[in-house]
Amino acid sequence: MVIRAIASLIFIVSAGLAWPCTARAQNLVIGVDGCAILASVVFTEVTEARLGHSTGSPRDLLYAGRNEISLCNQVTRSVTGAFAAALRQANLYVTWGFHTGYSGDYCLSHFLSQCYPTGDPAMPPLDTMERSFVMRSWQAVQDSVHYRMAPYRGNDVARFEVDELARSIRRSIVAGSVENKSQLLGF
Repeated sequence: MVIRAIASLIFIVSAGLAWPCTARAQNLVIGVDGCAILASVVFTEVTEARLGHSTGSPRDLLYAGRNEISLCNQVTRSVTGAFAAALRQANLYVTWGFHTGYSGDYCLSHFLSQCYPTGDPAMPPLDTMERSFVMRSWQAVQDSVHYRMAPYRGNDVARFEVDELARSIRRSIVAGSVENKSQLLGF
């Protein structure tokens, strides 16, 4: 009797294992990568600053949602790549010569504070006004993004809200422009 019960139980369990299960997978929530959003904000703000106008709060960027916090874990690569791409739109070519032999589209360092754009040696040199814009806008981007990074050394992660970051970069570039004009005029 016990053997028959065990055999029946084994038969039922093995038949149940062979029975096809129709489990439904949940739909994945696919959001926009925070690094793509960060790069888009930097690209848009630097491009608009170079063109000399600002449309206010950008609405055509990649957004995860209104007033949503975004996270990027490759800040240096995203920011420097977007910055160089924005300048290329204005025919200003920079390189991130972090070490000898590398002149790439983005900085290889994991420290945003160690990245400095320089004129691409394969292109005509930047004039004084172009060089001033590059340095002023890079400082504005670097300061705005660095403020949103975690405070420990070697950190390459930023947490930000899109509109707030865009406003910060825009204000810093404009403030640098006003400061630069007053220095040129001797005030």
